[in-house]
Amino acid sequence: MGGITGFRNEYGIATAESIVALGRGMLPVSMHIARCAPSTLSNEQCQGLSVSACRLACMALDVTRGRLNPRLLQRAVDAPIIHKLEILGTLLSEHLSGDDVGNHEILRLPVVARDLETVLVSPQLLEVVVHMNIGRTQYWANVIMRHRNGRWICTMLDVG
Repeated sequence: MGGITGFRNEYGIATAESIVALGRGMLPVSMHIARCAPSTLSNEQCQGLSVSACRLACMALDVTRGRLNPRLLQRAVDAPIIHKLEILGTLLSEHLSGDDVGNHEILRLPVVARDLETVLVSPQLLEVVVHMNIGRTQYWANVIMRHRNGRWICTMLDVG
């Protein structure tokens, strides 16, 4: 959507702001990027990693809701993350089993990303907080991406 606007905040930390279009509806999602360490990553590369982290967070919610096979995340996340999402999905399924499952908005409505807060902690470590909605309910995810063996991989993904 809009370009990336960069500046330094009152503490001298390099930051960037932008709005990106994400999801099936290409809805606008605001993004804030802060750099705590010097890096050769451009603002556009940080934005791309932030969008990847956002997609992983949305996919994680779909895994826990039983809408997506967790094996689809294998190349992008560490194995313990998949195991944790499968357990969370089992707990959610058990929690909802006694109710009229079809009427729960968590199961029938799409995940919609709202905004992203990204911190480039080091040249090899990026942390992203993703704010999402399913219907009227808000969810947050904390995603850590690490550069390993020439590529970025998600090493931590918590959703709540």
